[in-house]
Amino acid sequence: MFGKKKEEYQAPVVEEPVQEIVKPEPKPEPKPSTIIGKGVVVVGNFDSKEPIEVLGTIRGNIRSTSKVSIRENGSLVGEAALRSLDLEGRIEGTVLCSDETFIRSTGALKGNLSTASLRTDEGSAFEGKLSMVPKPPVVKEPEPVADAQPIEDAQPIEQ
Repeated sequence: MFGKKKEEYQAPVVEEPVQEIVKPEPKPEPKPSTIIGKGVVVVGNFDSKEPIEVLGTIRGNIRSTSKVSIRENGSLVGEAALRSLDLEGRIEGTVLCSDETFIRSTGALKGNLSTASLRTDEGSAFEGKLSMVPKPPVVKEPEPVADAQPIEDAQPIEQ
């Protein structure tokens, strides 16, 4: 008991290999199916379900259920109703964007903007009225009711 040295406890060392943290790959941007080339001027309205890239000029309205990218020398004079906007060039008019609007350092928007999300780089320009609106909810198709029966004595609702 006395005079005996206490042995110090040492925890066993277990060497485990260090696991590398793998970040998920970002989703690739869809390639634009329509490109308005540099020096091209489109006069009129434009509807698309696919991504659009504008290097030239559009004088009219754009309606798209996808992303619209207006590059550094590109411009739009008119109205736009889009899913998302990546603006490096210029827009003069009203923009309704259901998802995200990104105005980069070379981008300028003069007019009203209604969007769910807005990002801007230092040096970007915006002159007009901004309305931040929530993203619209995803609407699912209603499921059919299996035993639905029409009401025989139903009356129309008076207004």
